[in-house]
Amino acid sequence: MTIQIIPFENRYQEAICNMMDQIQDEFDIPFRNPHGKQISDIVDSENRFWIALDGDHVLGTIGLSRIKPGHAFLRHLFVAKEGRGETGTAKLLLDTALQEAKKLHYTHIYLGTMEQFKAAQKFYAKNQFICIPKEALPAEMPVSPMDTLFYLLKNESN
Repeated sequence: MTIQIIPFENRYQEAICNMMDQIQDEFDIPFRNPHGKQISDIVDSENRFWIALDGDHVLGTIGLSRIKPGHAFLRHLFVAKEGRGETGTAKLLLDTALQEAKKLHYTHIYLGTMEQFKAAQKFYAKNQFICIPKEALPAEMPVSPMDTLFYLLKNESN
């Protein structure tokens, strides 16, 4: 498996939707609104997204969105079953987003996740994110009604 991280391209939107549907089925958790906004609808200079590919096969996604000066949140960190674990796909995606965050001088990176995603929670903790109460999120941050756990990574060295 050769994993490549690239900026989002519209031609992969359908494959991303299929991957998210498979993850939804795998965990038996409805978190995706098939009629909601897709990455292709929201990607812009303040909402950046990347895709993990093995050849032309989508293995994962991640997004970084500006909240306010110095603050951003990670979104759409999803990795297909075959891309998890030893492949390092999630770490490659996270590192890409955090490198961009550093370039953009974001010192506070937030994210929300669901209670059921235990491996994701361990991954975030391993990567220096700390669990915070929902009340500690910036008021400007959009919060998914599905998210029940929230994390913060402070990068004060910017």
